Amino acid sequence: MAVPAWAQSDTATQKAADVSANSGGSASSDVQAKPSASKDDSSAVVFMYHRFGESDYPSTNITLDQLSAHIAELEKPKYHVMDVADIVAAIADGKALPDRAIGITVDDAYRSFYSQAWPMFKKAGLPVTVFVSTSQLDDGYESYMTWDMVRDLVKQGVKIGGHSDSHAHLSSIPIADVKAELAKSAQRFKQELGFVPELFAYPYGEASSDVQQAVRDAGYKAAFGQQSGGFDKTADMFYLPRFALNEHYGSLDRFELAANSLPLDVSDVTPADYTLQRNPPAFGFTLLQPARDVQCYPSDGTATLSRLGEERVEVRLDGPVSPGRWRINCTAAGPDGRWRWLGMLYTVPKGIENPG
Repeated sequence: MAVPAWAQSDTATQKAADVSANSGGSASSDVQAKPSASKDDSSAVVFMYHRFGESDYPSTNITLDQLSAHIAELEKPKYHVMDVADIVAAIADGKALPDRAIGITVDDAYRSFYSQAWPMFKKAGLPVTVFVSTSQLDDGYESYMTWDMVRDLVKQGVKIGGHSDSHAHLSSIPIADVKAELAKSAQRFKQELGFVPELFAYPYGEASSDVQQAVRDAGYKAAFGQQSGGFDKTADMFYLPRFALNEHYGSLDRFELAANSLPLDVSDVTPADYTLQRNPPAFGFTLLQPARDVQCYPSDGTATLSRLGEERVEVRLDGPVSPGRWRINCTAAGPDGRWRWLGMLYTVPKGIENPG
């Protein structure tokens, strides 16, 4: 059973062109193993939106027709749409979640969420978390919400998350500046809302080990990136995945496949730092459960996959990848026609290369 070609793709991060995760050569392994049990008691899928009904920005926008179709799908009884904070708390505490637990997030606090999307989510009774970069509201841009709008949303039950102060590329600035971003953002939340959020989302999905530690030290309980996949207790709680949605990657077929996906449980992922120190990267992971027909799709480069026994998977590329953001999606057949999915996003600095 091969993963559909359209399902091999991933959506670009904000202000970047769309990235197809099979634009380079895919790598596969046909090591056979029995599928795991038909139900994962504590896994979830979280979706990420940005803009709604803003057709001038297709790489970050969802049409209202697409959103309506997504909501109609989530209203089916097999899904359990939950507050993202409750999902994170359940997984952190080792508590069971219902099958097909779903979370909804929105990055950047664009005004179209307030005027277009929230009334639709609210009518359907679906909880939403909005990640806010505080300076974008302070600067008074018309495309973003005002603090009054955010306060109104909080009164209506919308949850707010941190997203830095200026929406900076956090892995590309000095760590002292990262800490200042987090401190200023917390101050502004406290002044405007009376509280500091407990969840964080990295702008552009970009992080590093130092940035993750700064977010922990700032008091956040968990943080999200912009890489695809479901997650469970094996995930890095300070780099949790989300399926990003836009006009190109917002079809109902892709949405259904993502909503029904399961995590591909792994450990010992390399590179361990989400900002690369070597290029090309030597990507690999250890499977924590049997997985058959593992396939990996890099956004850049032609990949060769090797299996070291039944557990270790190593992927090698034919050359350096381009600076910016590099993605790799790995999938394996799961139970009941569902797919197990591991997505990774790495920041690629300019000028790095492997020694020797």
